[in-house]
Amino acid sequence: MDTLFAPVHATAARLVLRQAVINLVDNAIKYSLEGGRVRVLVRNQPNGPTLEVIDTGPGIAAEHREYLFDRFYRVDKARSREPGGTGLGLAISRWAVEAHGGCIEVESTEGAGSTFRIKLPRTQTREAKGVAI
Repeated sequence: MDTLFAPVHATAARLVLRQAVINLVDNAIKYSLEGGRVRVLVRNQPNGPTLEVIDTGPGIAAEHREYLFDRFYRVDKARSREPGGTGLGLAISRWAVEAHGGCIEVESTEGAGSTFRIKLPRTQTREAKGVAI
């Protein structure tokens, strides 16, 4: 099988992990400018599966990054093209990922977009049943 399309397995509660990914993709779309791009990459890494949501949006200033995953924190309501939002999406994503023993992180450059990365632990055994992500 081509490694580009090889399945990536994670032991996870499907609906919980799904919500974390939906929140990240929704934010990437919401904050990307007209004609922007959003990519989702899933890889087998040495320490376990990794999922990245990469956008070409406006990026996030350094002073905001440490608070992004806090409940109710919003960088700037005016930056979104869509109204609404409570500031809970990234907090829920962090909880969902950490509940699975993983971590979530962000890399961002103002004016050049953001990458949100979910890292999950390697499945204990090769035969372990998990969710293919």
